[in-house]
Amino acid sequence: MKETMNVNTDNAILLSNAAEKSRILKQCRQNNVTVTALRIQVLDIVLRMTGVIKAYQVLSQMQQDNNNTVAPPTAYRTLDFWAEHGVLHKIPAVNGYILCRHVQHECNSHCHNTGAHHSAFILVCTGCGRVDEQSMSQEWVALRQRLADSGFSLNEEHIVLTGLCRHCQQPLSAGIGSNH
Repeated sequence: MKETMNVNTDNAILLSNAAEKSRILKQCRQNNVTVTALRIQVLDIVLRMTGVIKAYQVLSQMQQDNNNTVAPPTAYRTLDFWAEHGVLHKIPAVNGYILCRHVQHECNSHCHNTGAHHSAFILVCTGCGRVDEQSMSQEWVALRQRLADSGFSLNEEHIVLTGLCRHCQQPLSAGIGSNH
């Protein structure tokens, strides 16, 4: 998997990120969550990133933005803060975080009623690092029921699947059969 930091710079994406940031900060105010300047800095960084977000990438960007050294625990604690508040998913299987796709829409109460914010199939492309989050609510309901029937309780509701995205499969499928 590529370890490059993918940063969005397109104007439409920047406008979308500003709207996402506004919604996130509004939600924090409504929930009486303290958001410091450091937390806002990290939020700005992760909203510009795509794919798996690695702490060292955020740390590097923080150091560039501040023109000085930032201690690694600072980046980890701040990323964990955003994970605790539903902005990021911490995914140990890929040793990183991903932006919760539910951050990208104005959810009313419908998301919270189904538990969709906390249940996800995380699809990670091993070719380019793209990440897709799929809630698949019916599948989660069935899985939770089977687990409850067996007496098992989940700590986290993320299943990480790795493979190749459609974009990365194209060069492979183009090469198949071309020699025949």
